[in-house]
Amino acid sequence: MQRAFVETIVLGLACGPLGVWILLLKRSYAAESLSHAMLPGLVIAALAGLPLIFGAAAGVLVAAILISAVRGDVGVAVVVSGLFGLGGILALSPETPPRLGELLFGDLLGVTNQDLIAAAVLSLGVLVALAFAYRSLAVAGFEQRGGRADLALLAILGVTTVAAVQGLGNLLLVALILAPAAAALNLANRLPQIISLAAGLAVVAGVAGLVISYQLEIAAGASIALCAVALSSIGMLKPKLGMP
Repeated sequence: MQRAFVETIVLGLACGPLGVWILLLKRSYAAESLSHAMLPGLVIAALAGLPLIFGAAAGVLVAAILISAVRGDVGVAVVVSGLFGLGGILALSPETPPRLGELLFGDLLGVTNQDLIAAAVLSLGVLVALAFAYRSLAVAGFEQRGGRADLALLAILGVTTVAAVQGLGNLLLVALILAPAAAALNLANRLPQIISLAAGLAVVAGVAGLVISYQLEIAAGASIALCAVALSSIGMLKPKLGMP
C-alpha cells in the first residue's frame, strides 16, 4: 500500500498537468488512441515474461508510427481498433497471460520498487519536458495550431502512457490524464493555477481511489478512474452552483 500511494502521487503530478495541455490542444482522442493501441505490446510482454514497461514502450512506438502514417480520424480509428482487436486476440489465445487483468486495469498493489523508480523517473522527465515546452505549448493551445508543439505533446503523452500503464492499466489511465484537467479548466482561469489544480486533483483522485479500493476490496485502477471522473463531474457543476 505504501508503494501504491507513492505511485499514485507520482503519476498524478505528471498526468494532471499533461491533461491540461491535451485538452487545450484538443488531443484527447490521441490520448485515448495511444493507451488502447498499446495492448498488443503489453500482451506479448506478458506472454514472454518481460516487464510490462517494455511492452508498453514497444506498443506505444508501433501505435505512434501507424497513427502518424494515416490521415484523419477515420484512419486513426481503424488503426486503433485493429491494434486493440489484435491485443484481444492475443489475450484470448490458449496461452492467456496470467496478468491479463493487470494489463487492462492495472495492479497498483503489485508495484515493485523497480516499477516505482521507473515511474518516478519517467514522470519527472514528463514534468521537465512540460516545463521546457510551456511557452510553445501555450501559444499552440491558445492559437489552436499544431506544428512542433503538437509533436512534442504527443511524445510526452507516449512517455506518460508508458509510466502509468503499470499501475492503471491501458483501459483506465486516460481517466487520470483527462478528468482532473477537465475539472481544473472549469474551476480556475489562469493557466498556472489550472496546471497546479489539475495536478492536485489527480493526486487526490489517486489517493481517494486507493483508500476506497482498500475499504471496499475493489480494483484500485477502476476506483481511481471513478474518483477522477467524480471530481471532474463536481468541477463541471461550478456554473450551475453559482460559485465565484
